[in-house]
Amino acid sequence: MKSRAARKRMMPLRSWLLAVMALLLLPLGGCGFVDIDKRFFVVAVAIDKSGSEQKPYRITLRLSIPNSKIEPGMEKSQVETIEAAEISEGVRRIKALLDKELDLGHCKMFVLGKKLSHDDISDAVDWMVRRRDIQGSAYVAMAGSQGYDILQKMPLSERYSGNSLFLTFGGDGTRSSYIRTEHLFDLQRRRTEKGMDPYLPVIRTTGNGYEVDRLALLDKTKVRTILTPEETQLFNQLDQQYVNSIIKTKLDGHPIILTATDISSRYTVSSNGILKMKVNIAGAIEEAPNNVFNQDWGELQKMFERDLEKDAMALFQKIQKAGVDPFGFGLRYRATHLSSRAYQEWLEIYPRLKFEIQAKVKIQGTGLIK
Repeated sequence: MKSRAARKRMMPLRSWLLAVMALLLLPLGGCGFVDIDKRFFVVAVAIDKSGSEQKPYRITLRLSIPNSKIEPGMEKSQVETIEAAEISEGVRRIKALLDKELDLGHCKMFVLGKKLSHDDISDAVDWMVRRRDIQGSAYVAMAGSQGYDILQKMPLSERYSGNSLFLTFGGDGTRSSYIRTEHLFDLQRRRTEKGMDPYLPVIRTTGNGYEVDRLALLDKTKVRTILTPEETQLFNQLDQQYVNSIIKTKLDGHPIILTATDISSRYTVSSNGILKMKVNIAGAIEEAPNNVFNQDWGELQKMFERDLEKDAMALFQKIQKAGVDPFGFGLRYRATHLSSRAYQEWLEIYPRLKFEIQAKVKIQGTGLIK
């Protein structure tokens, strides 16, 4: 009887609590989610120098338009561009040109114009990093001319807007030893870390698509030098141990191409200003004269080793002359020399650093059966 009476006394209290909770829900706003048909998905952003002192930036957005058919050549996109004094201002002014809300959460490609990259990328990268709706895994590249031209190009093979660029840098489509991918989080790390410098792949337009086979090397703010396609491939081989790449030599004036299936490299940096690197490459000959099967493979391996050491030395000296450190040699020096002045010592050592490269090449086959 007592428990039944207690339950009866509790019922009015519960009713009052429910009523108070219902009243508290009234001032709450509705859901902030915008329907998908009322949004423009930004798939790529380009930032260029406009040439104007009052409005120095030219911001270009490539917007994806939803399409029921996903077929090559059927993608629909819209490109909007505007000049502004600040990047954030330009993005908001573009909103005034559209009838839908901009969504940067799916943006995976940022292209910096050539003039901007040779001047100063700091403001552009800071804006990307500060925006909470921009992914740190987004790809960043430099345009061979203007970023606007890259976004205007719409290859016929695209299944949806921006797909060609995503496949190029994501590794889901083409996998080339001439392509070096750079993510936003790594670019920011290289800009702020002592002992390593940033780089950006260079995108150029072709008749029906894009060409990405060069690499721009930067100090903390701007481009210092650009690697050729051959130097870019060698950079990838030495830094990433990129397989399915090639090395070359010549036999009696005829080129011999070896496809690398296994690459490893390691190096040490000493306090006396000497960097020693060992590179091991194994692979099969892909292109050569018909008589290569009867040649002394040991002599061929020495020829490959000499040319590889020569090319690597030229690459290191070019990078050193530009005053940049994309390999992160300085970071290795700081990690192996525990001193409060380690970084200052490295800045003094690097301009006069000497390189000693030892290459070891092993031919696993000639691609022929005798």
